[in-house]
Amino acid sequence: MLGASIVLEAGGVTQRDHVRLTDGFRSQVPTDLHLGLGDAETIDRLEVRWPSGRVESWTDLPVDQLLTVREGAMEVDASPLDRWPDGSRPQLTGLAAPTVEADRLGGGRGPLAADGPAVVNFWAPWCAPCNVELPQLVTLSERYGEDVEFVGVSVELEDMESVHEMIERFGIPYAQFLADDDLMGRFFGTEAAALPSTFVFDNDGRLRRLFRGAVTEADLDAVLESFSDEGVAEAELSLAARLAFEASDYPTAVAHYERLVDLEPSSLAEVGIAWEHRRAVDRLRLGVARLQAGDAAGAVEDLQVARRLLGDGHIVLLRLGIAAARAGQLELASEALQGAVAAEPASLTGWLNKARVHRQRGETEEARAAYTALLELEPSHLAARRELVELGEPPGL
Repeated sequence: MLGASIVLEAGGVTQRDHVRLTDGFRSQVPTDLHLGLGDAETIDRLEVRWPSGRVESWTDLPVDQLLTVREGAMEVDASPLDRWPDGSRPQLTGLAAPTVEADRLGGGRGPLAADGPAVVNFWAPWCAPCNVELPQLVTLSERYGEDVEFVGVSVELEDMESVHEMIERFGIPYAQFLADDDLMGRFFGTEAAALPSTFVFDNDGRLRRLFRGAVTEADLDAVLESFSDEGVAEAELSLAARLAFEASDYPTAVAHYERLVDLEPSSLAEVGIAWEHRRAVDRLRLGVARLQAGDAAGAVEDLQVARRLLGDGHIVLLRLGIAAARAGQLELASEALQGAVAAEPASLTGWLNKARVHRQRGETEEARAAYTALLELEPSHLAARRELVELGEPPGL
């Protein structure tokens, strides 16, 4: 209903949205609300505030479904989401990076380059500007030697004879790869690839410049020279970490967050409480990224550091408890989740995970008490009711 607002809790994250018709000048948007839930297995709680002022809530709802709720109706209709056929829409395949793997021209498969600095050039034999650009790239690659890794990527996949002729004509000394669909998606996304295109990565493997069209030796030389005497750009590194996390490229996000937490303040103005808080938040994000990447034990270590720096806040303790449970550190998980529900007594996710950890430890009474506390907050919570029955409680409790 137009004007209705929602609060949705899932996987320890709270999201808010509202139904509207427009979102900007001369725009129109669907009235369905679409929220990303990551790896959450269930919606813990959905609250709707209707235009009439009435507030209603539902718990333990399914994910990856189209949910239809109506004012005054306790039943929620869940139906499969309509999907476009496979291949009919672009897929997020990650971020452009020098370390992405591709087919080598001479056979085999491997990473384009090391972390950086690296220059990745997309070209084709029939591309006229490429004929102007390639000799300059050859000159630069010879001058920089081992200091900068140059890589060529041919988008011509059929006429291999013309590709080899071009390489021989210009005496191209650096490695050559073939552009498959995955590689093109990583570097160009859904946009049409302009030829030539040259991607320049800095010392840390971050994309710093993209030249669409022929690049000159002077332009490329200026970019590469700038890498030699610059420090770490903290804001750019933080952005790169967040973008990698949002693209589900958790190993890259971990690598960037590791560097962020090891940085020293770049100015005296950053020393003190503000710097320590930022360092603590980066450590928290590093722990979450490790957990998403499947490294629960590493996540526990980072989240314990975040706890020392940030204190016993609900989010820190909840994430620590979940990570410790996945790592099999049940005593720590129990202690952290106890702190999480103490800090936020209305946390359904906290109570549910606390109950499950007690069950893993064979602490039936403690598990029963946690489930009961959850049901006092949300009597219709199906997961809690079901798991209580598994503990031997009467279904009507």
